[in-house]
Amino acid sequence: MNRRKRLLAALACAALACAALLCACTAGLAQGGEADAQAPGVPELTHAGMALLYEESTDTILYARDEAKKNAPASMTKVMTAILVLEYDPELSGETVVPPEALESEYCWWVDTDHLEAGEEVSVLNLMKYLLIPSGNEAAATLAFYVAGDYYAFVDMMNAKAAELGMTETYYADPHGLSSESTVSARDMLILSRYAMQNETFRSIVGMKQGFLPVSNMRNSAYYYSTTNRVMDPRGNEAYQWPYADEIVGIKTGSTGSAGYNLSCCMETGELTFYSVVMHCVPARVGSDLVYGHYTSSIELLTWAHSFHKQGFAAGAPAATARTKGSLAANVELVAEEDAYILVQEGKAFEPEIALGEIADAVKRGEALGTLTLRDEFGNVRQTALVAAADAQTSLLPAALLIGGGALAAAAAAVFAVRAMKGKRARASQEAEEA
Repeated sequence: MNRRKRLLAALACAALACAALLCACTAGLAQGGEADAQAPGVPELTHAGMALLYEESTDTILYARDEAKKNAPASMTKVMTAILVLEYDPELSGETVVPPEALESEYCWWVDTDHLEAGEEVSVLNLMKYLLIPSGNEAAATLAFYVAGDYYAFVDMMNAKAAELGMTETYYADPHGLSSESTVSARDMLILSRYAMQNETFRSIVGMKQGFLPVSNMRNSAYYYSTTNRVMDPRGNEAYQWPYADEIVGIKTGSTGSAGYNLSCCMETGELTFYSVVMHCVPARVGSDLVYGHYTSSIELLTWAHSFHKQGFAAGAPAATARTKGSLAANVELVAEEDAYILVQEGKAFEPEIALGEIADAVKRGEALGTLTLRDEFGNVRQTALVAAADAQTSLLPAALLIGGGALAAAAAAVFAVRAMKGKRARASQEAEEA
């Protein structure tokens, strides 16, 4: 009896220990939920009017503010100018002369102190670098004449290309962006940026931090310049220092009085490609320094982007297992039929949804047996079929073994019972003889 009490007491202690362990695990899960809440928050962007953040490989818009609202593009216009030049002269192998019109107020009413001169002989490649790196306005006018022979014919080509790309909030009045009549939305600028960055020559130029105009018939010494994109090249300015500057691969700034400060950026980090567009940004006074909002807003967006990673399944990747009808164990490996990926923020759970239909006792390789669904925090749903990785069918052997095992157990029990009865009879007979 005492042994039984001790056994019950031990079992009670074990149950209490299990309960305590369960509580600890539950508490750990609760703490995990709190960790989720501490993930980097959505940027406030107090100095940006319009903004958009997009990841290309998962086709995800992470952030959007007035993305369809029209704003003057300013020098972001030069992205469209560059596209048309590259489609006219893909190798940028041409040579041209800066026409006098490129410096006249009708066609270009603002140039830097150091600029191209009328009559200057220059290669199209050097014009493109000067157009996109330091944002030379007279280079845009020169290239318009080079491609179309007429300034306004080139502007018509720009608008036709915008319509072709589906840029419905866009209108160009010039090739450089000085006009306040030109319009673009953040959404349209994203379309244009993605299109332009597919061109390797364009990518290589907008990824440059420095360049120069060489000595020419009008220039006794080279003119060296730096990029206007301080997100890519902070140049020692503490206000724009951030850890991912080297991941910026382009693309273009722009600013005028009517446009405010604009910037489109492309950041490549690991397997992810992010595009940010901010427009109508304003500067802010930090101490005695003026800090420009298109740089700080882009840095804020792209730093937040770094807290996300891609999760999901490639086509053909194992995603689940299943059982054919009548099978006692999983005997079908299920793989994703197509790629399915979403962005998941650090510290947050990745929870794929698996839905299986009724499965027969035999399936063929590639047969659809269910659905894989992924949902992100931005409202996107990615879905693909789950298909059998190989032929499979229910095996009769386990059932036969089960039946056979039951029969053997029954036979053994019968033998044991017979022997027990014989022993009982023998003891009874022996007791009778002794009596």
